[in-house]
Amino acid sequence: MTSNGFIAVHVGAGHHSDSLKKKYQKLCRDACKTGIENLKLGGRSLDAVVEATTILEDSSLTNAGFGSNLTLNGDVECDASVMDGNKLSFGAVGAVSGIKNPVSLAKRLCEHQSSKISYGRVPPSVLVGPGAQVWASEMGIATLPAEELISSKARKIYHHYKRKLDDQVSEVSASKISKRRMDTVGAVCVDAYGNVAAACSSGGIILKYPGRVGQAGIWGCGVWAHNGACSVASSTSGCGEHLIRTTLARTIAEAVTGSTDHVPRLHETMKSRFLESEFLDGLDSKLGGGLALRYCAGEAIGDLFWTHSTNSMILGYMGSGDSVAKSYVSNLDDELVGKKVVVEGICFRL
Repeated sequence: MTSNGFIAVHVGAGHHSDSLKKKYQKLCRDACKTGIENLKLGGRSLDAVVEATTILEDSSLTNAGFGSNLTLNGDVECDASVMDGNKLSFGAVGAVSGIKNPVSLAKRLCEHQSSKISYGRVPPSVLVGPGAQVWASEMGIATLPAEELISSKARKIYHHYKRKLDDQVSEVSASKISKRRMDTVGAVCVDAYGNVAAACSSGGIILKYPGRVGQAGIWGCGVWAHNGACSVASSTSGCGEHLIRTTLARTIAEAVTGSTDHVPRLHETMKSRFLESEFLDGLDSKLGGGLALRYCAGEAIGDLFWTHSTNSMILGYMGSGDSVAKSYVSNLDDELVGKKVVVEGICFRL
């Protein structure tokens, strides 16, 4: 069995600065290359998505791991999750501090699901707050002082918006704060054996309340992965509360499962079950997006889709036969943000 595979990553559905888009694209290409190299060395899809997402977490450009948005109290609290489509196991952390790569901790929780622990206890699949950090130490995962995860950029942004909040800005201005830096990161992958996996990591919304957990830490909302005749995997981004109310990761994955008209089907799903969802009634702007990968092992062919209702989404993708990764910036006109969706895609073969 050759170590074929395909991986795609995203640096979020949100609002990306025009001056930084080329840097975001390079970061996506670097993350894809790392994931493919892992597959070529015999890694599984779960290993590859975590390795790729780690590259994204380590960059100060993204709102994940180092450089995450700060809470109302000026701290870093991260969420992350992974799902293994082969074993259908899931692991997540929420509002955790002092972990350089939260996605690695989520992976350890995911893998720990098959472990037997004393007195018939059930291994945790989700851990939050200080308990997650304690468990990480027990599992040998490196911790560090929480302040070392704060980048100068994140601190500057925090002080800028905190002053506006303290000065009691108008609701219109305050709403603009929530639309910026929702650039959750993530990855989807299929390996040589046809197994799919997904990962997601986020620092959350600017000035979020301490202890808040977004979609990246919740089942079916941040990631989804399921092996089958046509396997699917997805990773989401956007306003966490909107994604949680619509279980968007599972929703978009199921939209492309067994479907023949994938792009129209995904577009209709995003319209009816996200923009027009009864669970989002009363909201003027619905902000979300995601990557969805579909792979049919019998045909050795797959599809990658991306969708968003935000101003922009930046992604990258690479197959094991490619010499370089490709990156792409998807845009939506400002006046349509939160009211319309973009759906695009490409085909690939293993």
